[in-house]
This record gives sequence, C-alpha cells and structure tokens, in this order.
Amino acid sequence: MIDWNDCLPTKEMQADFERFKELKTTEEKEAFKKEMQNKYNKLPEAQKEAYKKASEAGLKATVNACNDYIERAEEAILRDKLGELPEAISFSYIAKKYFGKSRNWLYQRINGNIVNGKKARFTDNELKTFLNALNDVSEMIHQTSLKIS
Repeated sequence: MIDWNDCLPTKEMQADFERFKELKTTEEKEAFKKEMQNKYNKLPEAQKEAYKKASEAGLKATVNACNDYIERAEEAILRDKLGELPEAISFSYIAKKYFGKSRNWLYQRINGNIVNGKKARFTDNELKTFLNALNDVSEMIHQTSLKIS
C-alpha cells in the first residue's frame, strides 16, 4: 500500500499539493508554479538543500509506488489473460517440463506471491519460456485433435 507521507515527506509539501489539486485552469497552475519558484528562491541555502533532499526522497517513493502498482497490474492482467486455462491444462506438466520446477513455483509467479520476503515474478526469459510452453501445448492439442478426427 502507498504511504503518501513518503511521497510528500513534509507537511508543507502536502499542503502545497492539496492546494495544487484544487487548481482548474492552466493560468492558475502557471501562477502556482511561479509562486512555488519564488518561494524556493527566497529560501536560505540550507533550507534549499533540505527541500531538494525531501523532494528527491518523495520522487523516489512515488516512482517506487508507481512501479509496485504496475507490477500488481501486470500480474492481474496475466491472471485475467490466462482465464480458465490453468484449470483446463496441466500447469504441473509445464512447470516440470519447461522449468524443472514444481507447479507451486509456477503459480507463485503467476499470482505474484511473496516468497522469501520478495514478490515472485517471471524474469523476461522465464516469461518467454512460459509463452513457448503454452504454444507447444497448444500445438500438441491441435495435432492430437487432428489424429483423432
């Protein structure tokens, strides 16, 4: 979950952000920007340095929160795209044959489970392997249906 205090680390930054959210027009936003720049320019050097550090920390926290959101969205999208497929075919077979791992290992990556304190994810290569496995199984099913009919 996002801790907005990390993204806006000072009460002043939080208040300025709340004010900014209320602005409607481009002119209001430009005036606010000038006001903030003037306010910053009038700060003593020590306070400017503290403001820069707080801003950098806030930006890093914001980027981390965005990256976390993107990861969660990508996991949800993958689960949604898979639909009922995990129930229809053996993911245990795919995990063993293509990864040399257990079914649980594969599901941990699909579901983004926490493993050893970190979120389990596919690496780019593992995702390619998974897609190749799905294509192979698809072709296997297709060839088998041709033999039967």
